[in-house]
Amino acid sequence: MEAPNYIILTLVSVLFGIARYFFKDLHRKFMQSEKKSEDLHDKVVKLEGKVERLDEKMPSEIANLEKVMDLKFEQFNKQFEELTKAIRHAERTMTNQAEAFVKLLQEVRK
Repeated sequence: MEAPNYIILTLVSVLFGIARYFFKDLHRKFMQSEKKSEDLHDKVVKLEGKVERLDEKMPSEIANLEKVMDLKFEQFNKQFEELTKAIRHAERTMTNQAEAFVKLLQEVRK
Protein backbone atom coordinates (compact mmCIF):
# COMPACT_ATOMS: atom_id res chain seq x y z
CA MET A 1 0.00 0.00 0.00
CA GLU A 2 2.89 2.25 0.50
CA ALA A 3 3.88 2.31 -3.15
CA PRO A 4 0.53 3.67 -4.39
CA ASN A 5 0.57 6.32 -1.63
CA TYR A 6 4.12 7.22 -2.57
CA ILE A 7 3.15 7.49 -6.26
CA ILE A 8 0.06 9.58 -5.42
CA LEU A 9 2.09 11.87 -3.16
CA THR A 10 4.75 12.21 -5.84
CA LEU A 11 2.14 13.01 -8.50
CA VAL A 12 0.40 15.52 -6.24
CA SER A 13 3.77 17.13 -5.38
CA VAL A 14 4.72 17.32 -9.05
CA LEU A 15 1.30 18.79 -9.91
CA PHE A 16 1.63 21.35 -7.11
CA GLY A 17 5.17 22.16 -8.32
CA ILE A 18 3.91 22.71 -11.87
CA ALA A 19 0.96 24.79 -10.61
CA ARG A 20 3.36 26.78 -8.39
CA TYR A 21 5.64 27.45 -11.37
CA PHE A 22 2.72 28.74 -13.50
CA PHE A 23 1.27 30.83 -10.67
CA LYS A 24 4.72 32.26 -9.94
CA ASP A 25 5.17 33.13 -13.64
CA LEU A 26 1.65 34.59 -13.73
CA HIS A 27 2.42 36.68 -10.64
CA ARG A 28 5.72 37.89 -12.12
CA LYS A 29 4.00 38.94 -15.36
CA PHE A 30 1.24 40.66 -13.39
CA MET A 31 3.82 42.60 -11.34
CA GLN A 32 5.66 43.60 -14.54
CA SER A 33 2.44 44.82 -16.15
CA GLU A 34 1.58 46.74 -12.98
CA LYS A 35 5.03 48.40 -13.01
CA LYS A 36 4.60 49.27 -16.69
CA SER A 37 1.18 50.68 -15.89
CA GLU A 38 2.67 52.86 -13.14
CA ASP A 39 5.44 54.02 -15.48
CA LEU A 40 2.89 54.90 -18.15
CA HIS A 41 0.80 56.76 -15.58
CA ASP A 42 3.88 58.77 -14.51
CA LYS A 43 4.68 59.59 -18.13
CA VAL A 44 1.08 60.66 -18.78
CA VAL A 45 1.15 62.92 -15.72
CA LYS A 46 4.43 64.49 -16.92
CA LEU A 47 3.02 64.99 -20.42
CA GLU A 48 -0.15 66.55 -19.02
CA GLY A 49 2.03 68.98 -17.05
CA LYS A 50 3.99 69.86 -20.18
CA VAL A 51 0.79 70.40 -22.16
CA GLU A 52 -0.57 72.67 -19.42
CA ARG A 53 2.67 74.69 -19.40
CA LEU A 54 2.49 74.99 -23.18
CA ASP A 55 -1.13 76.08 -22.97
CA GLU A 56 -0.12 78.76 -20.47
CA LYS A 57 2.90 79.76 -22.54
CA MET A 58 1.24 79.90 -25.96
CA PRO A 59 -0.91 83.03 -25.45
CA SER A 60 2.10 85.03 -24.27
CA GLU A 61 4.19 83.79 -27.19
CA ILE A 62 1.42 84.64 -29.63
CA ALA A 63 1.22 88.13 -28.13
CA ASN A 64 5.01 88.46 -28.48
CA LEU A 65 4.81 87.35 -32.12
CA GLU A 66 2.07 89.91 -32.76
CA LYS A 67 4.24 92.65 -31.23
CA VAL A 68 7.23 91.60 -33.34
CA MET A 69 5.08 91.55 -36.48
CA ASP A 70 3.69 95.01 -35.66
CA LEU A 71 7.21 96.35 -35.18
CA LYS A 72 8.34 94.77 -38.46
CA PHE A 73 5.37 96.30 -40.30
CA GLU A 74 6.13 99.70 -38.81
CA GLN A 75 9.77 99.35 -39.85
CA PHE A 76 8.71 98.27 -43.34
CA ASN A 77 6.34 101.26 -43.62
CA LYS A 78 9.11 103.67 -42.57
CA GLN A 79 11.52 102.18 -45.08
CA PHE A 80 8.85 102.31 -47.77
CA GLU A 81 8.16 105.99 -47.00
CA GLU A 82 11.89 106.76 -47.14
CA LEU A 83 12.17 104.91 -50.46
CA THR A 84 9.16 106.79 -51.82
CA LYS A 85 10.72 110.12 -50.77
CA ALA A 86 14.04 109.13 -52.40
CA ILE A 87 12.26 108.16 -55.64
CA ARG A 88 10.30 111.45 -55.69
CA HIS A 89 13.49 113.40 -55.04
CA ALA A 90 15.26 111.53 -57.85
CA GLU A 91 12.28 112.16 -60.13
CA ARG A 92 12.31 115.91 -59.36
CA THR A 93 16.07 116.07 -59.84
CA MET A 94 15.89 114.22 -63.15
CA THR A 95 12.99 116.44 -64.29
CA ASN A 96 14.93 119.59 -63.39
CA GLN A 97 18.04 118.29 -65.16
CA ALA A 98 15.99 117.33 -68.22
CA GLU A 99 14.40 120.80 -68.32
CA ALA A 100 17.82 122.39 -67.97
CA PHE A 101 19.16 120.19 -70.76
CA VAL A 102 16.22 121.09 -73.02
CA LYS A 103 16.82 124.82 -72.33
CA LEU A 104 20.51 124.35 -73.06
CA LEU A 105 19.71 122.62 -76.36
CA GLN A 106 17.29 125.37 -77.27
CA GLU A 107 19.95 128.03 -76.57
CA VAL A 108 22.51 126.11 -78.60
CA ARG A 109 20.14 125.89 -81.57
CA LYS A 110 19.53 129.62 -81.59
